[in-house]
Amino acid sequence: AVTAACLAAFDLLEQEPERIERLWSNTRYYKEQLRSNGFDTGVSETPITPIMVGEARTAHEFSTALFENGLWATGIGFPTVPKGRARIRTIVSAAHSQSELDQAVEILTRVARKLGILPAAR
Repeated sequence: AVTAACLAAFDLLEQEPERIERLWSNTRYYKEQLRSNGFDTGVSETPITPIMVGEARTAHEFSTALFENGLWATGIGFPTVPKGRARIRTIVSAAHSQSELDQAVEILTRVARKLGILPAAR
């Protein structure tokens, strides 16, 4: 069943290459929006975009607050990543609209400011 699902996914990608183009377009847009709002997105070159926050406790508090505000993003800390390199893990897909990405960035920014992860708006 897993093999059949993988083969079906490859067939879909071959038939609809615009999905891959849209995925990368969404990824670039999302990362640019995060960076322009002051987030450190690390060095990821994939649609999986980390938001670096430092301490594991901060990552888990941020993750919980994001969920309470309608956005699911996993906090990852030591021992999964080195001490002091905790992060929120986010990912976009080809199915996301620009409006949805903007909404996610708005929630991330608002919650990060409230928690002191980003400086307050001027």
